[in-house]
Amino acid sequence: MILVRQTENQINVNEFNDGQLIYFYDSAEDRVKRVDSASNSLILESGYRANIGRSRLKFQYTHNANVDRRIDPSVSNIVDVYLLTRSYDTEFRKYLGGGLITKPDAPNSDSLRISFGSSLGEIKSISDEIIYHPVNYKVLFGSTADYSLQAQFKIVKNPNKTINDNDLKVRIISAINDFFDVANWDFGDRFYLGELITYITNAVTPDLSNLVIVPRQPTQSFGSLFEIQSANDEIFVSGATVDDIVIVTAITASEIRVAASAIRSNFNDLNVGSISSGTSTSSSGSSSSGLSSSGSSSSGSSSSGSSSSGSSSSGSSSSGSSSSGSSGGGYY
Repeated sequence: MILVRQTENQINVNEFNDGQLIYFYDSAEDRVKRVDSASNSLILESGYRANIGRSRLKFQYTHNANVDRRIDPSVSNIVDVYLLTRSYDTEFRKYLGGGLITKPDAPNSDSLRISFGSSLGEIKSISDEIIYHPVNYKVLFGSTADYSLQAQFKIVKNPNKTINDNDLKVRIISAINDFFDVANWDFGDRFYLGELITYITNAVTPDLSNLVIVPRQPTQSFGSLFEIQSANDEIFVSGATVDDIVIVTAITASEIRVAASAIRSNFNDLNVGSISSGTSTSSSGSSSSGLSSSGSSSSGSSSSGSSSSGSSSSGSSSSGSSSSGSSGGGYY
């Protein structure tokens, strides 16, 4: 620390510690000296220079916000913009498909501002302040998803057709990826399983008889993934692979880890009809356990609350539950 005094005549060297620097601002002196206790004198320090400053200055205080927030206190309208860049979307889908080992990082707020700020700044109002937010993908079903969102697709093939298992799995995964194309979703959308099942069914018909989705997490019950909500900065994407598809002979209570008495209510909530090979049947509690048969055909009869005595079945099974053929709201 350097002390400031007017002239040397006004100080007593003995009152200062050895090595203390003192600046004398009188115009006749204007120099910095060091206290030397050994010689009891002041020694000139030529390496220092001081200038008399100015007073009564007006200055502007500029406050800097955090690096991920750019806010002008004078603006009256803050606009939150959520952006998904094509390059990040491509890299993330490569990661989901196994093309990348490391999960790609989303662009930060500052990089989005640099890329899009100049063009958006030309059209925004002078009172607007744009806050840039990167997208967060909400991954569903596959091993890359959160454990609570991981699931298996259990399917029943059409028994009346000769179908290659691997080919059917690949076609189902392709249909799922098409359903979750980024063009079909927006931030904060809600996912309905009925729409996905309808889309898959239409894509692979008539090779598929039944399809259900079963959570991988043991503590989750059948039906817990029938409806999923995304946050305001999230977009759905599928992480499912062919390893997440299991082909079974029938959809039984043991396959979906529920009691037989609980299947009826779960499928009524999903509002998905049964699928049969080439024939659509209408079932509303038609069997005693609420299960529909795969590969069954009805001849001029429908059931509502009881099974019809005039219907004939071929290769039907009363132990399986079918869950595809109609949607809860349609696919857009």
